[in-house]
Amino acid sequence: MSARTALLTLARRAAKAPTRVSRRRMSGGGVEEEIAEMNKWRAVTFLAVPACVGFGVYTLSNAEHGHSEEQPAYSYLRIRNKIFPWGGDCGLFEYGKCETKE
Repeated sequence: MSARTALLTLARRAAKAPTRVSRRRMSGGGVEEEIAEMNKWRAVTFLAVPACVGFGVYTLSNAEHGHSEEQPAYSYLRIRNKIFPWGGDCGLFEYGKCETKE
């Protein structure tokens, strides 16, 4: 039996087979129950979203920052072996904040 014959036989059998339309059966009641469930979750949303936003605003507005007194001048910080191309002792993003030595 060749592959072509086998495929044709399989196609004929598939064409003769009755097609069954399967329906997904959901549990639950009617439209009234679905509307009540929708209204419940709408009420939960209208209560939970403002509460979460309020809690977030309260938390972020009362956050303590970790800025304490000035850090000690450790010998291994700010080592400058070469002068920067823009001159001075300032880092790239500190250019306007520190004084240049001339």
